[in-house]
Amino acid sequence: MKAYVLIQTESRGASLATALSSIPGVVSAEDLSGAFDAIVIAAAASTRQLMDDVVTAIRTIPGVTRALPAPMLRSPTERGEAESPTPEPDSGDWAA
Repeated sequence: MKAYVLIQTESRGASLATALSSIPGVVSAEDLSGAFDAIVIAAAASTRQLMDDVVTAIRTIPGVTRALPAPMLRSPTERGEAESPTPEPDSGDWAA
């Protein structure tokens, strides 16, 4: 299973992405601007493993005050929709 994990910290200082990327189960990590300071895509065999291993490890990083997991229900590639169909140019489906 995969999940996004939104992360808040005490203060915005050094990049968190490097520390997050070193955690087993973190597929990708990015620093953010706004209400959350970083986001990761995490993968685990189960929701329990995600919470017990990955999210717990994220919460041990100094300065992290919140790690909010948002499990993915299904991704487009799992549904067989890797690419969205492109409408025909004269079908009227193009955004103006």
